[in-house]
Amino acid sequence: MKFIIFLTIISEIILNASFDYSSRGTTALQTLRINSSPRCSALGEACGSDIKDASAVEINPANLVMIRNNSLFISHSSFSNDIKLENISYAKKLSRNSGAIGVSLRIFNWGNIEETDYSANTIGTYNPKDTVFTLGFANYISGMTKDPSERFAFGGSVKFINTKIKNNASAVSADAALKFPSLFEKKFIVSIVFSNLIGSIKMDKERYNITKIFRIATTTLISKNMTINSDIIMPEDSFLYWTLGTENTINISKISSIALRFGISTRNIKDMNGSRVFNFGFGIKYTGYQFDYSYSPFGELGDIQRISVSIKF
Repeated sequence: MKFIIFLTIISEIILNASFDYSSRGTTALQTLRINSSPRCSALGEACGSDIKDASAVEINPANLVMIRNNSLFISHSSFSNDIKLENISYAKKLSRNSGAIGVSLRIFNWGNIEETDYSANTIGTYNPKDTVFTLGFANYISGMTKDPSERFAFGGSVKFINTKIKNNASAVSADAALKFPSLFEKKFIVSIVFSNLIGSIKMDKERYNITKIFRIATTTLISKNMTINSDIIMPEDSFLYWTLGTENTINISKISSIALRFGISTRNIKDMNGSRVFNFGFGIKYTGYQFDYSYSPFGELGDIQRISVSIKF
């Protein structure tokens, strides 16, 4: 009963958001929409129901239940104009039937920006940053069937946010997610994720809501080595967009493999010129270690390259 009430409250929050271009410019902290996972980015962001490492803390906290023991995730993203995004996440499985917990720290660094006076004379530089510390958890909320994939899982996270342009401003926000039992002989998985459900931040004497995001994510297991993911993502300040990604794993040996990834996203079709739809990447796995890389064209703003190392132990 409590869970139904909780879902009702979340639905009310989502329905009260605009979810169209009329809200553009009225929400803050757009950097929270930028993914730090190379694997997810290579899939066109179609990864909401298909995460099995500590990056789930930020993307879909319900998927923390997929972690077997411990997971460490470290990523670096490089944008044009010396803009960078760094992330480190850790997650731990508590026990087979009691879920998992996770933490993450991400820093979005805008690089050095020249400060000018009214006459356009340079008087110095400043370095804007967005820093987010996240605490996440996940647990099963349905009957303890023998197979965990047949259970409902609920996850949530709390974000402590600090943004700095010249002065600091802080906020608190939260995510919630639900992972459904797998369907069609464990070949189809569905998750829903509600990001930035609460919170606002005061910037330049004005207070702005943090951009709410609603995601419906699916994963289809074509074979043991091939998956197709498809997500529908609804940001509060934009039209919904659709993402599609596929991953094909090639086994090199019993302990090593290479994954090839391709994804498309309709996210920025209306916002910029140039290539910005297709994404590519690969992953190399050896025992519990994995290296991932992705390349994402970003239209006239240049390219985004991401790398990460994840360790499961």
